[in-house]
Amino acid sequence: MNVQKQIAQDATSQIACAMEHINWMRGVLHVLEDRLKQGHDDHYATVANLAIYNADDWHNQLDSERESLETRTEAAFSKTEPAPRFASNENVARI
Repeated sequence: MNVQKQIAQDATSQIACAMEHINWMRGVLHVLEDRLKQGHDDHYATVANLAIYNADDWHNQLDSERESLETRTEAAFSKTEPAPRFASNENVARI
């Protein structure tokens, strides 16, 4: 395995680890929100709900980034890699 592919695999691994930590945090926040609602602490429950929303958003963003990185890595290092695209010369100023 070459260095670039190892770096890409390490990056996707770090993203997966971050997603797992966010999952743990989401679980704790859901328990906190439920307890606060039971105790009729609606304002605190709303704050917990905001934290859950942010954790969900980060988790989804990281998942999308991980999938994109894995797809791009596979395309970049596959044996049937497409030829690189070059910019068109149509709108290039000539001196």
